[in-house]
Amino acid sequence: MDEISQVITSGEIDALTPKKDGPSLKGTLAYLPALSIFILFACGVAVLGHFWNSKEVAEHMQSKRSLADVVQGREALAVERIYKDIFPIRDFSTGLLNLISFKVFGEARKGLIKGSDGWFFSDEEFSWSRKSLSMLEKHLSFVEDTLSTLRGAGVEPILLLVPEKADIYRDKLGNAAGPSSREHYYESVRLRLSNMGAPVPDLQKAFRQAREQKPVFLKSDTHWTVQGAGVAARSVAQVLAHDSELKHKEFALKPEGEIVHMGDLYKFAKFSIFERLVPMPGDPLTSLAAVTPDASLDDLISDDDEGPEIAIVGSSYSANAKWSFEAQLKVEAKVDVVNFAEEGKGPFTPMETFLKEKLHQQKQLKYVIWEMPLRYFDEVAY
Repeated sequence: MDEISQVITSGEIDALTPKKDGPSLKGTLAYLPALSIFILFACGVAVLGHFWNSKEVAEHMQSKRSLADVVQGREALAVERIYKDIFPIRDFSTGLLNLISFKVFGEARKGLIKGSDGWFFSDEEFSWSRKSLSMLEKHLSFVEDTLSTLRGAGVEPILLLVPEKADIYRDKLGNAAGPSSREHYYESVRLRLSNMGAPVPDLQKAFRQAREQKPVFLKSDTHWTVQGAGVAARSVAQVLAHDSELKHKEFALKPEGEIVHMGDLYKFAKFSIFERLVPMPGDPLTSLAAVTPDASLDDLISDDDEGPEIAIVGSSYSANAKWSFEAQLKVEAKVDVVNFAEEGKGPFTPMETFLKEKLHQQKQLKYVIWEMPLRYFDEVAY
């Protein structure tokens, strides 16, 4: 018997065969589908728990709902909207997609256009759809009707048409390019407004000249700078200077403390946890307040309590005291002003409110300054 036969018959073959300790890889992989299903199930339970225990759902459950809401699908749509808003990974995924789009293509997915040298723009100033022309005509018609109403009440309108940031800073657009339909947009709309018989200061020309000294728009915001608002205030004051019968009052400007303003355009970006990967320097901003000198004896015994002869109506450009438009207008025109501008509503809704609720109460008014950013004229939402 040879040596191999002896090994086999003696049982020593076991010593030559490697022994496997623990389960095999094939056996482990057999559990993988079940493990994956369990993990997905656990994540689903966690997501649903987060959803049903959220304050948004609690508030919705307290609202009134009818059987018709359930049958016609309105209830399902409402719940779906809440779910999309509070979905746990929504901010992460949205932030990641915005970051990639911003870094690669120079724009965020929600309205932010990246220019050059740290300038940002709103895509509202780049868009033009088949509805834009109809909205433009609608708003121009509203302006014409409003002017007729104001004049019927004995009030003279001054239209302050604010040019678009992307127009004044075309050299800062970087790789972005505005549509050809907006190339002469300001001149076209201003001409239409001027033909209605109201003064329309040429802020486009004034801004292009003024930007050579100081910025007239904020880099990170849709709004004008304090200096830009000052240019607008001087333009209006030149119109008011033709009325020698206006009651004048002395004001002085008092600077507030400088702040770093984080512009509203950053809110469009929504980079979530990736914000630190995108420089957001903000804009230095020093607001101005209009103060009156110490009152004289004549002022104290004066019976002049009729109120201002000048009113402002418009958007956040004149409503927000940060830009100091109202304060600078008081100083430049040497008149007191009452401000009916509103934030977040564009220029047209505040005028509707003014005509319905305020105009009949302002018996002393001689002029209404209607501040109207051009970018709202073709907007469907305003």
